[in-house]
Amino acid sequence: MNFLDAIKSGFQNYFNFKGRASRSEFWYWVLFTVLIGLVATTLESAIWPTPMGQGDWMQDLENIAAQQTPLSKILALVLFIPNLSMLARRFHDAGFSAKWLFLQLIPIAYGIFAAIGVVSILLNSDIDMLTVEELMSLVFLVLPIFGLFLAVMVVYLVFALRPTRSFYDGNKYVEPESPSSLQEGTTA
Repeated sequence: MNFLDAIKSGFQNYFNFKGRASRSEFWYWVLFTVLIGLVATTLESAIWPTPMGQGDWMQDLENIAAQQTPLSKILALVLFIPNLSMLARRFHDAGFSAKWLFLQLIPIAYGIFAAIGVVSILLNSDIDMLTVEELMSLVFLVLPIFGLFLAVMVVYLVFALRPTRSFYDGNKYVEPESPSSLQEGTTA
């Protein structure tokens, strides 16, 4: 499968969470999403440039955070479902269940827990004068989110890099080939 076929397949199978996606199809789709993301952020930086730094790093961070980026947000929404469906089909091709996509809920659930903890710590303390214990509590509440997301991404990467498995290799997400198609394939 070439680059254009992978893009076409990604959009034709927008809501298709069944079936298979080869490694080339999956990685061409990833390349497409990265490239289109680069184009969108380049256009955004040309249309809505970031104000020059004023020498105050906190103000610079606030300016960057407040910057309008509607193209990236729209692109993320448009590509969210096809990214999930492509990943689910790639999992099937490698012999894994698409239920592994629910693994993403672990860091999200912990993030909600951590946000509640951070809010409760900040509400019960003086924000201008946080103690060392309060700062350490904030760090240890927020830091595991990154580790959990990294662990999930490593699992997904390992699954996506696995070679295609046929029905005869134990892949239950693939239909067995009919004996006539097997004989036609061997004679050709």
